[in-house]
Amino acid sequence: MPSNEPRGFAEAKRRARAYAQNPRKAGHLLTDAINKAYQHRTQLRAIWHDLMSLICMLKALCNGLYRRVPWRALILSLASVVYFLNPFDLAPDFIPGIGYVDDALVLTFVVNSIRKEINQFLQWEQGVE
Repeated sequence: MPSNEPRGFAEAKRRARAYAQNPRKAGHLLTDAINKAYQHRTQLRAIWHDLMSLICMLKALCNGLYRRVPWRALILSLASVVYFLNPFDLAPDFIPGIGYVDDALVLTFVVNSIRKEINQFLQWEQGVE
């Protein structure tokens, strides 16, 4: 992300590196993300498909079923999940109406940055490669 990344994203990227090296720990992170996403699916409606695609790709990586994601894309993906799970990021999640705006912006930026990798995963998942 550019140098004007949201508050907390640099820390999320640092933590993402640790998750990338521990698939079991990353799997727990993804379970937490799925639970939070379903609890707030109304607020996340606009990015739902992209969020679920990103999480599915990461779960397949953690389970060793899929391995074709470059390191940079893996770190950005995990960092966006870490950021999403942080309730005290740029716009705290508990603020009605705007609490998930920054999360959606970060997730959208990351998904757009790694769109090629996500599309390749979705094709692999559907057996269309």
